Amino acid sequence: MHNFRSAIAATFRDRLQIVVAVSLAVNFLAFDYILLTQSTTPRIMADQNTALFNGAVIGLSLTTAVLFGLSVAMMLHIFRTLGKSGAEAAPGTLFGTLTAAVASGCPVCGAWLLPLLGIAGSLAVFPLQGLEIRLLAIALLAFSISRSAGIIDGTCVPRTAWRRYGTGFAVVAGAVAILFALPYLPDQYKLKFQQAGVSAPTVEQLALERKLELLPEQVLPRDGYTIDARYGNIGYQLVQAGVINFEKFTTLYDNAGSPLTADQLRIFQPQGLDAPITIDRDNAYFLLNLFWAVGLATENPILTDGQIRSYGNGRIGDFASTGGWTIATKPLEEIYAASQLAPLSDEQQALLQRVAENTYRPCCGNSTAFPDCNHGMALLGVLELLAARGASEEELYEAAKNFSAYWFPAQAFDLAAFFLVTADQSFADIDARDFVSERFFSGSGWSRVKGWLDANLGVTPQGGNGGGSGCGV
Repeated sequence: MHNFRSAIAATFRDRLQIVVAVSLAVNFLAFDYILLTQSTTPRIMADQNTALFNGAVIGLSLTTAVLFGLSVAMMLHIFRTLGKSGAEAAPGTLFGTLTAAVASGCPVCGAWLLPLLGIAGSLAVFPLQGLEIRLLAIALLAFSISRSAGIIDGTCVPRTAWRRYGTGFAVVAGAVAILFALPYLPDQYKLKFQQAGVSAPTVEQLALERKLELLPEQVLPRDGYTIDARYGNIGYQLVQAGVINFEKFTTLYDNAGSPLTADQLRIFQPQGLDAPITIDRDNAYFLLNLFWAVGLATENPILTDGQIRSYGNGRIGDFASTGGWTIATKPLEEIYAASQLAPLSDEQQALLQRVAENTYRPCCGNSTAFPDCNHGMALLGVLELLAARGASEEELYEAAKNFSAYWFPAQAFDLAAFFLVTADQSFADIDARDFVSERFFSGSGWSRVKGWLDANLGVTPQGGNGGGSGCGV
């Protein structure tokens, strides 16, 4: 104990190391809280678990943060004061500290981290519902601090490579082995920290269930969603430009069991169809391919000068949205960004660019400004058509929100349920900028929402089908 106190005193003689320890502890707690909010909320956590469990989580979080800051500060002292000998002695304690830092985040982000570790199920499979993971992290940090203290006061300086690396590796391997073994303990050794509650649903739960039942019609209304743009003869223009092989296009829908309607066929005639564009459950797949062609063919700097050019190193056919378009009558190079379907002023182009950069899709992590798949290219076509007609920024985001809902119905239901539960917002009330943002509607954003729903709702409501969630014609 005397050696430990002397090592602590030596570490904190330098104010820099005090600042490092305090700042790391505070930032560790902040990061811990951020991870917590990705899988649950403090209110729901407090309601679902006993005071003992919640108090243990807080206490162990504070302990872990303090030990993490102390461990890093001691390692910094070793490297600064002992030079080469310290660098040779420190790997074991560094290994333990880094492993403990990762492990300590597991109880609050277990919904997505545990599967990566190969552990099936959730924190409920652990005897202490994940508290033991924090305890293991604290044990690893205590090991690291003990090793550092011995190095600082000179009582424990590993002389061999095995002592420097092997001991730290063995301790961490043992902790990981314990972590994998704990879920398989018999049920009698597992404690239950959830509130007992009553078997009958509460009034609030029944009200929430009724609201969830209304989501399908909110997200995918049977009457559809209409934008301030008309079809005209845009299909005819695409055929004439060689973007669409009309016979292949119609055969595509014949084979899918949903042949084109009389109105849809009129879009491909010279006289066109003088009707507003409405997306609904029946035509979502048709509009996905139609606007895919529009986005692919329309001349715009997003295609000619944007990310699809830079990331493709000049090879425009290397993406699903370009090389995947297989129903043209002309080569890709002749139809790509070659038609004046939606000419824009400088102001309209700036608006389109801004909205495109901030609208995402859950099949990947890219924005509409990088339309490397059919959904991104199709949404670009929708936004171009609206921008050319003088639509406002709000109208562009609303169109992105609603068209994306029909093209990604399952993900849209998840997000609508999330906003309903966490903010008591109906689908119509959700800010369109938030809905299609990277935070919520990108691949990673939706995955976090899905993880939260699985952890807190158990079942996500399902509704009617949209269409076109695949990435091919």
